[in-house]
Amino acid sequence: MNQFLVSKRTILRSAIVAALGAGCVAQANAVEEGDATAKGQKQSQGIEEILITARKRTESLQETPLSVIAFGSEALEQQNVTNLTDLNTKLPNASIGGSGGLGGTNAVFSIRGLGTARNAVSQEQPVALYIDDAYYGRSDGALLSVLDVERVEVLRGPQGTLFGRNATGGAIRYITKKPHDTFEAKVKASIGSFNRTSVSGDVNLPVSDDSALKLTVASTTSDGYVENKAGGNDVGDEDTRIFRAQWLTQATDDIEIVVSGDYSKTDTNGAPSVTLAINPESSLVQEEAAAGFDATLVPVNDYYETYATGENFNDTESVGGSITVNWAMETMDFISSTNYRNVDIYLAYDTDGTPASLFEQIADRDITMFSQEFRLSGLAFDERMQWTAGVFYYDEEASDIRDVLTTMNARPATAANTRGSTRVVNPVETTSIAIFGQMTYDVTDDFSVTTGLRYTEDQKDIFASERAFTSTEFISATDNHTWDAVTGRISAEYQLNDEIFAFASFARGYRAGSFNDRIRTNLDNNGVEPYDEEILDNIETGIRSDLLDGTLRLNLTAFYSDYQDLQLTAPVLNSVPIRTLVQNAGQAEIKGLEGEFIWLPADNFRIDGAFGYLDFEFTEVAPGITQITTDSEAARAPKYSFTLGAQYNLYIDNGSEVLVRADYGWKDDYKTIVDDNLQIIQEAFGLLGLNVSYITDDWRVSVYGTNLTDEEYALGGLGFVESGGAQGFDQIEPGRPREFGVSFQYEW
Repeated sequence: MNQFLVSKRTILRSAIVAALGAGCVAQANAVEEGDATAKGQKQSQGIEEILITARKRTESLQETPLSVIAFGSEALEQQNVTNLTDLNTKLPNASIGGSGGLGGTNAVFSIRGLGTARNAVSQEQPVALYIDDAYYGRSDGALLSVLDVERVEVLRGPQGTLFGRNATGGAIRYITKKPHDTFEAKVKASIGSFNRTSVSGDVNLPVSDDSALKLTVASTTSDGYVENKAGGNDVGDEDTRIFRAQWLTQATDDIEIVVSGDYSKTDTNGAPSVTLAINPESSLVQEEAAAGFDATLVPVNDYYETYATGENFNDTESVGGSITVNWAMETMDFISSTNYRNVDIYLAYDTDGTPASLFEQIADRDITMFSQEFRLSGLAFDERMQWTAGVFYYDEEASDIRDVLTTMNARPATAANTRGSTRVVNPVETTSIAIFGQMTYDVTDDFSVTTGLRYTEDQKDIFASERAFTSTEFISATDNHTWDAVTGRISAEYQLNDEIFAFASFARGYRAGSFNDRIRTNLDNNGVEPYDEEILDNIETGIRSDLLDGTLRLNLTAFYSDYQDLQLTAPVLNSVPIRTLVQNAGQAEIKGLEGEFIWLPADNFRIDGAFGYLDFEFTEVAPGITQITTDSEAARAPKYSFTLGAQYNLYIDNGSEVLVRADYGWKDDYKTIVDDNLQIIQEAFGLLGLNVSYITDDWRVSVYGTNLTDEEYALGGLGFVESGGAQGFDQIEPGRPREFGVSFQYEW
């Protein structure tokens, strides 16, 4: 047997590598624990202990004082998750949706009501995304395909110490499988509704006694699920190609190095835009009518039909690489994580979904991200204290060149009027540095205290320019600014008995300020002005319990958050083209409850689920803010949400098994955008999925269905009809309808 990766110290080092990538992970949902039974192992009474690397060290899931839902690779497959969007209804008190205005791979993440529908290259997101150990600072291209992953973790609540950067709402971690010392290979092919065809393969090759190579490739294509009744291409299609290579080497007995690179390309007809309503009194609709086109005759309110005649496409290319070095010294461990990524997006989007082209845009974005983190961890005071300390550096350069088209029928195609406006942000440069540390001290065998601090400083430089549709002259502005904050956490953890673990904690999170990047000549510096950072203080308490002789796991978390200087993103009404401002809008209080459970009522049968309750209240609105009041609701923050799953494993005498898994996820009513003037209300809805698999030692055949009740729901949307705005339409990006498929997988 190969020596590398099997010695006790090397196994520990590998765990630490994973831990340092995992950050502040905690209480995993039941869905992660379905992996053991899906490998052909008969499930007996009692829920397995799950060891996780939640706080950059290996510890039991049931002894970790944080809140996260985690999906292992088998759970993702059983629940038909092929893209991060598929997790939306499986995440109580969290939301993953699309931002159709900038293409089908653009993400809107929201946790406990903290998110943003805008994805300007100058604006920070309140939910941090990590690919392995790399911070992914943009929402562009962030709706990742789920391919050969070890797990996906969704951390809820501010992560102000070990993650730190902009994680006021929480963090999402996408963790890939790493090379190891055993030969493995797998191919998988799937076909399904809308001519979906997916082929993927991965191979793990032990190259020598101290090195291994892992290669992963995939291609997925499907037709659009929204029909273009105006004669253009159906939208919502997919054409994605992915390649990933990872090399692991045991350079010495104490040093392990992992080098990885990946490439992905998505080339589609763009995200679907569907019109729900049209206001005949709006100025742009009236301009169209004066030019001889009555937009109000366009059929509306069909979730799977669009009448868009403008350009609609999305071409996203992403290239990334990383080097992780782990050095296990005598008294401590050291890790270096170096990460690079470039994302290039070229897209067009006919937002209103009508032949009138009331609002259409073409954008060309280029984003380069680099991060470096050095960390040390170890034990002290007779191993009663476990500690981690490190420094973090992040550098990003992004550009956004955008043409916005309006009322193409009404305006003559002269040099000045061909485009509604041209907006340029080229570049916005971000530099972030941080120093952090966290330690846990065991006061007694049953009682521990954790404390951690982080100092973060963010500096930005911006150049913005814009040409209005009535002019050939560009108006420009530049600015630079620095924001900083001290954040951290403290928690008390107590093991009441063998079955129950309890904790209470306080944590502070910080989201950096930034700039408004839209030119407005009636404001100082032509509207390119900074706004302040936002701060979230969070108090949390919870229990982790294994009851009924280990056949029932019940974990509960209650939280209260004080949200200060919240960054409100809202378009300015009666502006042609639309201008969006970010303002520090006031304060809010967030209260809620989260729970997860697993119940094993009989051998080979399990029921699991999660639920959430969320109460988001704006307690103070700053002067001059008209988009919300203290009676407003937060966006993407349903008051109630839950997910429920049932799984049965039928073991056959020949060594094979039949696995049947059903899942239902439900969310209460919620707004798609925080601005009361522009909200679209998504009514309560639930999605039902089913997967039936026949599994042997070598191969698996699965038949699956998603959204079996064919629910109509929106991933995002904007409403202008009731607002009195110039645009005059209500628009949504619909979720996928009912689909069926079959897949075949073979392993060596």
